[in-house]
Amino acid sequence: ALEWLNTAGFRVNPNRELCADLAAINRFCDHWEQGRHDLPYATDGVVVKLNDLLLQDEAGFTQKAPRWAIALKYPAEEAPTRLLRVGAQVGRTGAVTPVAEFEAVALAGTSVSRATLHNADRIAELDLHLGDTIVVRKAGEIIPEVVRVLPELRPSSATPVQLPEQCPECGSSLVREGDEAATRCVNSSCPAILRGGMRHWVSKGALDVDGLGSKLIEQLVERGLVRSIADLYRLDAALLASLERMGEKSAANLVAALEQSKQQPWHRQLYGLGIRHIGEVNAKALAAAYPSSASLAAANPESIAALHGIGPEISSSLQQWHANPPNQRLLEDLRAVGLSLEANTSELNANSTGEDNSAGVLLGKTLVLTGTLPNLSRSDAKTLIEGAGGKVSGSVSKKTDYLVAGEAAGSKLTKAESLGVQVLNEAELQDLLKS
Repeated sequence: ALEWLNTAGFRVNPNRELCADLAAINRFCDHWEQGRHDLPYATDGVVVKLNDLLLQDEAGFTQKAPRWAIALKYPAEEAPTRLLRVGAQVGRTGAVTPVAEFEAVALAGTSVSRATLHNADRIAELDLHLGDTIVVRKAGEIIPEVVRVLPELRPSSATPVQLPEQCPECGSSLVREGDEAATRCVNSSCPAILRGGMRHWVSKGALDVDGLGSKLIEQLVERGLVRSIADLYRLDAALLASLERMGEKSAANLVAALEQSKQQPWHRQLYGLGIRHIGEVNAKALAAAYPSSASLAAANPESIAALHGIGPEISSSLQQWHANPPNQRLLEDLRAVGLSLEANTSELNANSTGEDNSAGVLLGKTLVLTGTLPNLSRSDAKTLIEGAGGKVSGSVSKKTDYLVAGEAAGSKLTKAESLGVQVLNEAELQDLLKS
């Protein structure tokens, strides 16, 4: 394919090579570990791909990446510099992350002057002192990190680095649970926690509110206009239009977007609450088993833990979150401003599984989607299938139970037919879900 693109006049990397075996791949990687420094652009590794399109199709994809391609990374470039100070950032869960600030140093094509120190244990492990000479690198050529300290260069006046005892945002005492690495602020009214919680609530995977960015959230919190995510739904266009960088049209659009977000499905609302350990996938599983916040709050912890992919840690996190009075008030406030916090009729039809999704009509079945469906988006179809206990795969194989094909279905349809996989259109899929 690359040769064809090159012949057709497209710009492709001239430093490619077809390798017959793993030994040839190793030789190629070894050559370019040094040779890459002579290239007119920065590079951090080599991408190795299967050269057979049929093998690529057979290998398929994980949820995030192809199985038929892998990036082999070279060791990250390291550089020494002097530690100036250590600050602290508070995340949406209250976790306090120490951040090293040092004399700027060039790494992987950029100037770097800050790096995460993760937690108090990492500071102790490094035996970090102010004024130390430290070695930094970009993990994966992206995230700056402190690798080690050079104690032989430590000034005699250097003092050990310690995390603060009070939250740098609200002044509350910080807490560290015995079995956790993280140190946390547990004040639910902390501005940093509030800002982080709002950014999470309006993010793409949660309520997906367009037009509510970090800068606007900071303004709303600093001016005391919002004290919880529920307050977002009490804002009016006139008030928003008076804020910096907001005009009347932008304000009206944001109010409309907030109103529209109330229609998001229950699993997105659950994910948006930002409960520890509850990601998008877990939120879907919990929402399928418990169709409302009330049923989830009242559920037996052992029953929650028994759900596939959940376990006792998530169950315990849910129990602790629901037992917290400020969180109980938040749920009441969200209902008061028009959030359902429960599955709607279509979700209930899709997740007609009560508190145990083992009754799903597609339980244990693997489906593949291809082409454009007339009424359902790809994500909507996936939600319906997963709600009925099915799994959506990115490639057709002998293990595929159904191919759902829409308009302009391509090679997946051809392969499904050659393997004898049953092909469904959208209407047939809906009928199967209702059966």
